Amino acid sequence: MKKYLIVLFTIAIAACSSLTSAEKAERDAKTAQTVEKALAERHYKVVISMMNPRRGRAVNVSPDFSLEVKGDTLVSYLPYFGRAYNVPYGGGKGLNFTAPISEYYSAKGRKGATLITMKAVNEEDVYSFRLEIFSNGSTSIDLTARERESISYSGQIEVE
Repeated sequence: MKKYLIVLFTIAIAACSSLTSAEKAERDAKTAQTVEKALAERHYKVVISMMNPRRGRAVNVSPDFSLEVKGDTLVSYLPYFGRAYNVPYGGGKGLNFTAPISEYYSAKGRKGATLITMKAVNEEDVYSFRLEIFSNGSTSIDLTARERESISYSGQIEVE
């Protein structure tokens, strides 16, 4: 009787685990489809979780920071640690601004990732962003500015 219960219990666990992997695959496919749609429409928001300054260690940040693309507009609310070469007195706006996107290019990269490069200009600086976005929404951002030392971020696309 004990053997019968053990075998039945093992089969039940195996059945549940295969169902879970099927559900996971379905969820991953749905997430990939949502990410692709958001990128195609140029309407997405990357919530930042990690900041990697050129000097010093990586820093975890609160989920309040983000980079958002709304068609031809870029909304940047990013933290910054690094050297600033020529900024307005008092530090200026930093990386907290809304500006039109002057250049936007998208291409498929390695491992199925989408590579996006874009430029934005405001009254303080010229910013070049390079995003690598994977099908699961995981994103890395490299930011180069004319008047600031470059910095990189990692985060996740907010999937609705």
